[in-house]
Amino acid sequence: MKIIQVQTQAEAGGAQRISDMLGEGLRARGHDVRTVFLYRKTDVYNSDPHADFILAEPPRGAFGQMRAVLGLVGYMRKARPDAVLSFQHYGNIAGTLAARFCGAATIVANQSGAPQAHGMRGLLTRIDRLMGRVGLYHRNVVNSAWTQTQFDAFPAAYRERLHRIDHGVAAPTSAFDRTVARKAFGLPHGATIVLSSGRLAPSKNQAALVRALALIPDVHLAIAGAGPEEAHLVALAETLHVRSRLHLVGEVPPARIFEFLAAGDVYAFASMTETFGLAAVEAAVAGLPVVAADLDVLKEVLTTAEGAPSALFVPSDADGFAAGLTALFSDPKLAASLSVAGRRLRQQYAPDGMCAAYEALLLPGRLRTTAMPSITSSGPERLSV
Repeated sequence: MKIIQVQTQAEAGGAQRISDMLGEGLRARGHDVRTVFLYRKTDVYNSDPHADFILAEPPRGAFGQMRAVLGLVGYMRKARPDAVLSFQHYGNIAGTLAARFCGAATIVANQSGAPQAHGMRGLLTRIDRLMGRVGLYHRNVVNSAWTQTQFDAFPAAYRERLHRIDHGVAAPTSAFDRTVARKAFGLPHGATIVLSSGRLAPSKNQAALVRALALIPDVHLAIAGAGPEEAHLVALAETLHVRSRLHLVGEVPPARIFEFLAAGDVYAFASMTETFGLAAVEAAVAGLPVVAADLDVLKEVLTTAEGAPSALFVPSDADGFAAGLTALFSDPKLAASLSVAGRRLRQQYAPDGMCAAYEALLLPGRLRTTAMPSITSSGPERLSV
């Protein structure tokens, strides 16, 4: 089967990590899979032999966005895929329209954000609601029980296309030496280091972690990621006199994320809105004790099937994270128990299970046509394949 994955921007984000795993897994199952990005945002995918780009840089204004969509239509008409998997808000819209123009037999959208009522996200939600209701895409994937419940008020015609497939999360394939990892990322050798990762954006709430530094002496914070909040985080650290303990290591490509995670003692995830929280689960799977914002979706995905938490959940402000980190530093047994639980998540979120579930949606005769039921149990429930 010839499959095209449509992403909005080429950067090292969570949605991109999922399409990377899907592409690799589906190719291993004998499918021809390529990922096309509407535009190149960073250079992280420049050397990827399975990646294509419609625009070399982010589009400017309505004309630039039109160029991206029309370019995608031309790309699809030339590629003639059997199936299209789309990711992110704009990727879902542009990918679905282009797939319809080229006659793809199967179109699968992915919901990477909860429905919104206001602003641009509210407009995108209304467009998505209409597209799903009239059947412009055939399947609609949500990645957690919490995310699925966010669509409970949507029309039945929309919900009957919903299918839950929890994200796959890769596990480290080799051990990394902490000293070597710290040297590779320019981090201090003998310090206590809290790690975090994700796009530097207000919703990721890294400012709370920087403020927490001022409340915890002698602790360093290293953040992997790039984005519009970088200058604000630097200025905040200077104001709080903790700039020497803040390390912004820049964008870390997916192939090096576990090398980065090996450099830390604890992982902190302060994001205020998630549908899964891939970065936090990656850290838990790597064996780091995690301190995470007290979000229902994070409690869901960071808990093992046996009910053991792999994270300490705290209020998403500086005081909350300072208290949570201090608790882990002062209680090695608690930190060790979270680490053990995190490693147990490896099987729970095995990428092969995710790829098998997506393949079941793509292959004729294997699709479950009824809506997935609401899930109220604490343990994960997978799409049957």
